[in-house]
Amino acid sequence: MTYQDIENWVSVFEAATVDEAGIIKGMLEASKIPVVLDRETVNSPADLSEYEVVVKVPQEMAARAAQLLQATPYGVPEE
Repeated sequence: MTYQDIENWVSVFEAATVDEAGIIKGMLEASKIPVVLDRETVNSPADLSEYEVVVKVPQEMAARAAQLLQATPYGVPEE
């Protein structure tokens, strides 16, 4: 899937794992919000490279994405 102006998208969530990012991505896409995952390197105290996955959405949809993320923990509705 190709998106225009992706360099102007904003981060709405930082996931510790690819699986966690996938859950967030699926929840946002189910709400018709386009999503890309951006893997970033984080230096650990032990001087080893670790990765985190940043979930990005178009800037104009960031507020809606934030509302959805705050409404349900990790995109899973509370029962």
